Amino acid sequence: MENFKSALDLNRWSADHGRTRILVAASPEQISLYEAARGGMVGPQPATLAVDADQTIPGERLQNVDLVIVEVDVADQGSMNRLKQLRTSHPHILPVAAIHGTSVALMRTLMHEGVADVIALPLDPVEVMQIVLDAISRLDGNSRQDEDLAPMFAVVRSIGGCGATTIATHLAAELGSRTARARSAVIVDLDLQFGTISDYLGVNPAVRVDDLLAAEDRLDDDLVASVATPVNDKLDLIAAPETILPLESVDTDQLLTVLKLLRRQYDYVVLDLPADWTSWALSAVLESSAILLVVETTLPSLRQAKRRLDLFQSVGVRDADVKIIVNRLEKKLFGTISFADVSRTLGHTVLHGISLDQALVSTAQNQGQLVGTIRRGSRFTTDIAKAAELLLGAESGGVN
Repeated sequence: MENFKSALDLNRWSADHGRTRILVAASPEQISLYEAARGGMVGPQPATLAVDADQTIPGERLQNVDLVIVEVDVADQGSMNRLKQLRTSHPHILPVAAIHGTSVALMRTLMHEGVADVIALPLDPVEVMQIVLDAISRLDGNSRQDEDLAPMFAVVRSIGGCGATTIATHLAAELGSRTARARSAVIVDLDLQFGTISDYLGVNPAVRVDDLLAAEDRLDDDLVASVATPVNDKLDLIAAPETILPLESVDTDQLLTVLKLLRRQYDYVVLDLPADWTSWALSAVLESSAILLVVETTLPSLRQAKRRLDLFQSVGVRDADVKIIVNRLEKKLFGTISFADVSRTLGHTVLHGISLDQALVSTAQNQGQLVGTIRRGSRFTTDIAKAAELLLGAESGGVN
């Protein structure tokens, strides 16, 4: 009767959510044993994937997954690396470790690696269902908390010098201007080694993002608010460190906590990411509402943009969540450069383009001002406003 009740509960939950959210990934032998054991069970069952303990789980199999029960062999470094990769590349997924044996030391090791629970091999379908049901309340609780989180947009450069920082800064200011309350948007300079937003905006913060990343247990709303530097009455800045910070020194969980606190305090959060890719940068991208990939109409930029799109796809980012911004469009004798070649080369629709106005942008940055402060109604600011409008869904579809 208890088994039947659990199946009904799982069936009701599955109907409410309308999609499969649980994956069991284990060796072919373990999957075969599990599927044979669950053959007579009532109601929907988790999806399964036969994959050896040290093999990577394909990113496409992790799309729309909230909980993964994954076989782990702590004696196999490849298996442990897979678990770490799963945690860093898909931080929103709850991992449950399926293991041989359940010693206290082994469980502590796995809990230290961030697993949500542990289950013994071979998999017992009733135990699997109980873990799933226990996780449902946690997942639904997280979903309710996430409903209060503001949109977060990650701005990614195709190549260095493509103007991604300029676009990120002005996009954040534009988003902030669209709300009634003061200091409604924040831009976070995560280019920890070469970040220049504080210089572009003419501010010199005493405390910066590295202070938040080093705060550990002291991290809270008040500390985050104290680090934010006002740029104008609508926009705040969390500045990059004054000194070069090794990229590998960033704790992913700490960064994600910082970003979640920001999303609870502001209406919009914009991230300016570094050119080099790390596990924490990918984790920030995966937590974002949308990714803005800034490209230019040059062969090196388009080639690197394609590589980034491939990277996003490999870690489970949906195509619909990536928005292409074409920067520095020039007016030609017979009109503006078409987006058709960009879309065709990247296999991705372009959201919008930003007109080339290098002299005006340079003047504004040299004065520590936003372009709109120097000259209202320029082609650049008009394009930024249109990009923000499209990003927020005021108009549907991309620009061709």
